[in-house]
Amino acid sequence: MQKSSVSTSVSSSLEGDKTIVIIGGTGRVGSSSANAIQKALSESSSSSKIVLASRNKASFEETVSRYPGLQSKTTTFREVDVSDIQSIESAIKGADLVINTAGPFQTVKTCNVLEACINVSVPNYLDVCDDGSYAKNAKSLDAKAKASKVTAITSGGIYPGVSNIMAAKAIENQMRDAKIARERNDQDEAAESSSSSQEEKDEIEYLLYNYFTAGSGGVGSTILATSFLLCGEEVTIYENGNEVRMEAASSRKVVDFGKGVGKREIFLYNLPEVESTHKIFNVPTIKARFGTSPGIWNTAMVAMARLLPSDVLKNKELIQQVASALMPLVKLVDAAVGEKMSIKIDCKLKDGKISTSLFTHNKLSECVGQSVAAFALAMLEGESSYGVWYPEETSTFLDQDLLLARASEGASQFQLSQAPWKLESQPINLGFGISLE
Repeated sequence: MQKSSVSTSVSSSLEGDKTIVIIGGTGRVGSSSANAIQKALSESSSSSKIVLASRNKASFEETVSRYPGLQSKTTTFREVDVSDIQSIESAIKGADLVINTAGPFQTVKTCNVLEACINVSVPNYLDVCDDGSYAKNAKSLDAKAKASKVTAITSGGIYPGVSNIMAAKAIENQMRDAKIARERNDQDEAAESSSSSQEEKDEIEYLLYNYFTAGSGGVGSTILATSFLLCGEEVTIYENGNEVRMEAASSRKVVDFGKGVGKREIFLYNLPEVESTHKIFNVPTIKARFGTSPGIWNTAMVAMARLLPSDVLKNKELIQQVASALMPLVKLVDAAVGEKMSIKIDCKLKDGKISTSLFTHNKLSECVGQSVAAFALAMLEGESSYGVWYPEETSTFLDQDLLLARASEGASQFQLSQAPWKLESQPINLGFGISLE
């Protein structure tokens, strides 16, 4: 397994004590994130505080019973109403970092938590948004964030989030290798005359985000509701530089996610990393697909997207009720299929060279918290760069290599920019008893 050359310790060396407020902190993603952050802080000399902000204290008590590491004087509770900016402002005053995990983000028209951070000048904001419209709304607050000296990252979880940075690294590696090859060719006088056409070939042709999670990933009804809500969103992809609209849960594809996962069916969904990566890196063709197991869940998602009226699929309250009602069944299935997750990113140059990056972890519920913690620590340890950023834009002020190392700790696979055949689930048979692993 290839890892970054930096230390993979998730522990932190923060200078000075910090206060971290997690909005939605008693939910599955918020509590997993709090646990991972607390673990990192406990391994250092930091006495930083974690505040779990949610609607009621009963959920806080349930959370700390589920995560004994949070049973500490440094972990406290604050009541908050995310629909009320004044309530949020009261909960976050004095914070060094606010993490917004209060999903689902689909159908939400305002960015109340980010606006509250801007209003009271909280220096750092991070959310785990997985919705394109919400992310664009967050980006529209860029000027206000700069004016208030706020550094904000939107879509900063596992996917999107870590996956965006993996994509940025894949593009960087492809372009670097192409440049080295071109410089070697240019040493030959005959090749020098064709250098401009070679540079054109060095451009990225496509980037494909491929995601798989077994069952619901063990992360609760909110993620299930998110999946249902995505069935009601038209999908934006880019094809040869053109914006194209597609149906949700469409364009089925079977992708090999490597050893331990194998070949899985995945479908197009509307995810924010498609637009952000297209605009930031000028990638002409970019798409994001997601699939789950068992296959009946994918079939059900396709059926929802095709058969249910749009107004039903966009009714967040109804969808959340349906997700909650289905959770007993989902938990039974999860017990059988586990919660393994995998990210596979394919990046192709115009000259035909393809690289594949792969991240596989056996427990999504653990990995998502670890990924949020990696972003949180990177923000608190790094330099400030005011404004609202997508994860792949952060290379100038975050240590992205350390962030990836922390996020991938405990992964069964983490490899960047490899030849596709190296990461396939079955070895290539060359004959004569020889195979390539």
